Amino acid sequence: MFKLAQRLGASRFEADEAYLGALAAYRRKDLKEALAQIESAIARHPSHAEYHATLAWFQLERGDASPAREGFERTITINPYEMLANYGLGVLAYKDKDWETAAGYFLNAMAAQPGRPETMYYLSLVRHRQGDNERALHWMQKAQQEFAAADDKREKQCHAWMREFAKLADEDRTRV
Repeated sequence: MFKLAQRLGASRFEADEAYLGALAAYRRKDLKEALAQIESAIARHPSHAEYHATLAWFQLERGDASPAREGFERTITINPYEMLANYGLGVLAYKDKDWETAAGYFLNAMAAQPGRPETMYYLSLVRHRQGDNERALHWMQKAQQEFAAADDKREKQCHAWMREFAKLADEDRTRV
């Protein structure tokens, strides 16, 4: 372990340890500890975009949308392709019913990390809100496949949406 700390630099190694501690606390649903650990990671390595995005995500989970938005935007200035920051900004834009902005952020998140079912799921809902049920169905099918492959219970939610989007897409085609 000492050699790894030497190679990374003590502060980077300590920052990564704090980051891992933050993720472990988050999985235990100890948001207070997760926030303390991620803030410690940022203090040790302030230019690491993933740490800032994680802090913003924890703030969003706590219900603090304004600081979360600021954190995601700060992250984007460090690394415009940071997946979690783009996803988080997409979620915030979706909640604000800003479909076009949400779609842009979700597409950026997918470009940064393809195959994330959460991103596909939200992109599907955005396309539905924009009235493009054919593309909504396409993205929901992809999300469902990825959730199924991960044995994720959210797969069941996808099926209900897929039935709805298929019905709406059929209605759209008959109107044309």
